[in-house]
Amino acid sequence: PGPKGLPIIGNLHQVNRLHPWITISDWAKDFGPLMKVNLLGHVVVICNNFESVREMLDTKGKEFGGRERGYRSQMVTKSSGFMRMDVQNPNWRLSRRLLHSSIKAFGPGLSRIEHYAQQMSEEFVQCFKNCKGEAVDPLTTIYDTTLGMISLMIYGRKLDSTSEIFQSIKAMTNLTNEAFHVGKDGSQLDHFPWMRFFGNQTFQNLKIAKTHVFRTWNWYKNEIAPMEDSELDDSLGRPYMKVIRDHNSKCPPEERISDMNMMANGAHVTFAGVLTTTTTLYQLILVFLHHPETKKKMMKEIDDVIGSRMPTLDDRNRMPYVNAVITEIMRFSSAGPLGIAHRAVVDTDILGTKIPKDTYVMPNLYLVHYDKEVFGDPEVFRPERYLDKNGELLPADDELWRHTIPFGMGPRICAGMMFAQYRLFLWTCILYQRF
Repeated sequence: PGPKGLPIIGNLHQVNRLHPWITISDWAKDFGPLMKVNLLGHVVVICNNFESVREMLDTKGKEFGGRERGYRSQMVTKSSGFMRMDVQNPNWRLSRRLLHSSIKAFGPGLSRIEHYAQQMSEEFVQCFKNCKGEAVDPLTTIYDTTLGMISLMIYGRKLDSTSEIFQSIKAMTNLTNEAFHVGKDGSQLDHFPWMRFFGNQTFQNLKIAKTHVFRTWNWYKNEIAPMEDSELDDSLGRPYMKVIRDHNSKCPPEERISDMNMMANGAHVTFAGVLTTTTTLYQLILVFLHHPETKKKMMKEIDDVIGSRMPTLDDRNRMPYVNAVITEIMRFSSAGPLGIAHRAVVDTDILGTKIPKDTYVMPNLYLVHYDKEVFGDPEVFRPERYLDKNGELLPADDELWRHTIPFGMGPRICAGMMFAQYRLFLWTCILYQRF
């Protein structure tokens, strides 16, 4: 079942353009856990409860492990990279395995991320100090600091925010986000590629984004990749380049990781890491403006455990309230409310409903995170929901934890989940320790 639409455009005119998940979640009240939506003649199945989302992402994750094959993804990276390849693609499995090998080599517990967070934190704090009490929109500061840290982590280079390569990475991220935003007009280009000949704005944005992707790749290939292992900083790029080199030197040409895949992987890691961390921290600042008592509780824990020294990842185990705050903001804000579209690679089903091969399916993570039966008062920002009566975090198998899935689940779970959690913990502590 699904809402009735109009010929050709389907339900597109009925969707809230800025907050499409709100419209879809309202429809779910009438149409239930599985619902079809028609966007320009393109039918998408929406999973509207935890059971259907879990079956699609996890239990049958491989059956729904395909990605859309639209013109947009073909245009920028030819459907290469972690985010755009199907799970069944041998290159996807190989790229994912090599990334995991790189992360293991990056350091026990990923502790080097402390070093990068501390390097960037002084600039982070100084930007806010320079405001001298004036009202400020912190988005640019958070965005540039996050991008700077991810550049350090991947490339081992601290990029000046005014440099050409930093601006290229930033433009690539911004333009790609605009082109693929679920509430904007980007999907029109997938359905009607001929629109590119008539001044389509998404096409123009992607053309520019493509030049920045290749500029970034050429910089990496010419300045970073040729360096010997001993010359590379202790960044993620060092073990990643090593495992790629080792793999490509031992296998025939047709099984090697291509330049296109490496370029796409770098773009996807940057894109995903910057947007999710920036959005979540930005929303935490906004929410705390409206919940000063919650902020005071968190700041007291920071003062009691950390004091004036620099926070470390070891502090996480002794700070249940900070962890509850970060988990709650990820649930409350749902930075990726509709996830990314998956494609059925075989004829299958969800909750007994047949789903034909090549059907696009999306998880309504927003509705999972706002399930009243699980969270009681999901529209309220209340970190205490993740704590027991003694103020300690609930056990990992508690129903609330199982229903909090900002990073997805199953074979396509976010590969950078731990990096994101560590960044958010360290920067939340640093920011509210200083201010």
